[in-house]
Amino acid sequence: MANRFFLLTMFMVFAQLTNAQKASCPSVYSMCYCQVSYPGIILDCDANYDSPESIRERLEFYKPYGPIMSLRIQGIGDYFNYVPDDFLAGNQIPEVKFICSHGHSTKGNMLMLSSRAFTDSTDVCGLTGNVTFSDCNMRDFDSTTLTNCNQLKKLAFMDSHVDRIRNLPTLESLTNFTVYSRSLWSYASQKGLSQITLAPGALLANLTYLDLTGNSLGDDSIEFIPQLRFLQELRLEGNNFTSVTNLTNAIDLHTVSMTLNSSATNVSIWLPNPRSQFRHLSAKFYSISSSMVYDVALLEGMFVNDVINFEFKMDEFQEDVFLSPLQSNGLTIYLNSNSRITCGCRISWLIRDNRPLLDRVYNGICMDGRSFATIPLEEVSCCSTDSLLRRISFLQKENDNLKANQNARCSREEALPAQL
Repeated sequence: MANRFFLLTMFMVFAQLTNAQKASCPSVYSMCYCQVSYPGIILDCDANYDSPESIRERLEFYKPYGPIMSLRIQGIGDYFNYVPDDFLAGNQIPEVKFICSHGHSTKGNMLMLSSRAFTDSTDVCGLTGNVTFSDCNMRDFDSTTLTNCNQLKKLAFMDSHVDRIRNLPTLESLTNFTVYSRSLWSYASQKGLSQITLAPGALLANLTYLDLTGNSLGDDSIEFIPQLRFLQELRLEGNNFTSVTNLTNAIDLHTVSMTLNSSATNVSIWLPNPRSQFRHLSAKFYSISSSMVYDVALLEGMFVNDVINFEFKMDEFQEDVFLSPLQSNGLTIYLNSNSRITCGCRISWLIRDNRPLLDRVYNGICMDGRSFATIPLEEVSCCSTDSLLRRISFLQKENDNLKANQNARCSREEALPAQL
């Protein structure tokens, strides 16, 4: 058995060495710089003076020298303005990067893609890992070009100008979808992306990372998010969303940030329930308007040592919204330091009846500028006792549950000797 294991190990080492020896870079001048990187080669191509057809020919030329592990095309501008059919020349490439020189202006050069840009004559897609478009003027991106790309893991548009992403198909292996728009391009009617549509019946079931920061998206473009059960990180800052998307089913979610741009003042928030609990949740909610005042009307989820930052302004901190989440296992809430909360009897449920919870509410400041923690108890002593009675009832239920569990355990222990 030991000899067999030794022979198998030696065979694997020999196979790796053989593969490494197969990968090589020819000593020829080319606009594509070649570098050996186990188990294949990396190509870095300069598109400043090369056409798409010329680069495709080089991809064909390099085939015998080892599998292409990474393809980087930079300087995309005058000469390179479209991606033709079967651009990857039948290669299966784990990482492809298009880096444009379009000057952050929508007037001038563009990068267009054929509907079969990444598929060969047999409809096999050559994207087997990540594809990234950086600083590219693309206008509309028709996602039918990604049909059959079921090995694609990451699709990213980094500070590129894309008006719309249309007909996004089912991508079974896609875990990372990023459209990050850092700046407003010259002559653009809006910043970044304005619409995302999925093809009829399409799903992105295995998506774990979604970043749509800095765009001009509305609520209709993120209707697919509630279906993302395995989502772990969600970034939706700087868009035109009017409500918080429902995240109840995202059992693995650990990071969420979202900006609201709405005249409606009531906000309802559904966070994951149940949770896998592998990581604590950090949630941040912003507002485009620094003067807009929102009221959280609903906050639901399974909270386990989580942190929620309400970066938008608020003027209410209501018992029926926040008490139950705060009584759960270790939720911490940060309020906007510029918020001014209506206090007095409206906050007696926290200051008088649940004072230990004050340690989990940061930046709570009343209309008169005093912090929650500095409000003396006698100031709210004459307020309604309804909240206090609910607190007593809550503690009584907890006590009853503890007694019931203790009695059940004792009954099992008493029955054990009789069974033996």
